[in-house]
Amino acid sequence: MAGKENFESNLKELEEVVKALESGEVSLDEMLSLFEKGIKLTKSCTTLLENAEQKINVLVKNNEGGLSEQPFAPLGE
Repeated sequence: MAGKENFESNLKELEEVVKALESGEVSLDEMLSLFEKGIKLTKSCTTLLENAEQKINVLVKNNEGGLSEQPFAPLGE
């Protein structure tokens, strides 16, 4: 999966960044670099989630025998 963004790997990397920042064992320069990396990973995860949400559609037959797409609605809504 070279070069392809993956939500799970980005999330794991983000967790590692948070651990490093919380440890207090990094220099200020490293802290700023990790913070910037964390922001990029957060944006990437958000984008991947939004794309996944857009792909979750329910196909429903319409009155004309064709297919139409309706956005996925979570249960209870």
